[in-house]
Amino acid sequence: MTMPTWYPHQRRSPRPLRVREWSCCDEYQLCSEAGQYFILRRAADGGYEETSRGIYTRTRAVWDELIAELARSHRPPTP
Repeated sequence: MTMPTWYPHQRRSPRPLRVREWSCCDEYQLCSEAGQYFILRRAADGGYEETSRGIYTRTRAVWDELIAELARSHRPPTP
């Protein structure tokens, strides 16, 4: 998987964003806001970063890849 590019999250609507799903350890959140979908994660400075803002199918594909990679990283090593 090619790692997505992360950008500082900037609100695009005064309405609250909706968290649609979150990863097991809350590292990632699949969100929607103002008719667009995107993925959030915590930034080192305490804010949020986002990636893959756009239509659901494209954002969902990136989400599925991130979750699969996260699951692989949480598996114990095989002896």
